Amino acid sequence: MGKSATTVRFAAVGDIHVTKDSAGALRKFFAQAAEAADALLLCGDLTDYGTADEAKVLAEELASVSVPIVAVLGNHDFESGTPEIVCEVLTKAGVRVLDGEACEIEGVGIAGAKGFAGGFGRGSPGAPGASRSSNSSCRRRFRRR
Repeated sequence: MGKSATTVRFAAVGDIHVTKDSAGALRKFFAQAAEAADALLLCGDLTDYGTADEAKVLAEELASVSVPIVAVLGNHDFESGTPEIVCEVLTKAGVRVLDGEACEIEGVGIAGAKGFAGGFGRGSPGAPGASRSSNSSCRRRFRRR
């Protein structure tokens, strides 16, 4: 499908729960999504336990995607207590990870914010394995280094 001058197409998927054993399972799906869309949106619970190995598998699965990829992490991506590593691996793979910020694709604004079981911001109980103070965005975490 060719690019349209008047239409922007988004492919969105969430709850993919990539594990170490997912290698090769999603490449075809992501390739088809990229073929049909102008951008790919990944909507939380990208990994099963938020480990570096799972994030690396996801990054490899996304390697052939030729359209912009924007993601927001979900509660499972915080499960191991190291969401900044998930964010870093995905960012190095070319994924724009949003947490309380926005970006623009083809003139369309994309806002990204996590919200786990009970609300957003102050109303959020937080993710398993993550203290309230550790729920800051990847952007803020990288700035502290």
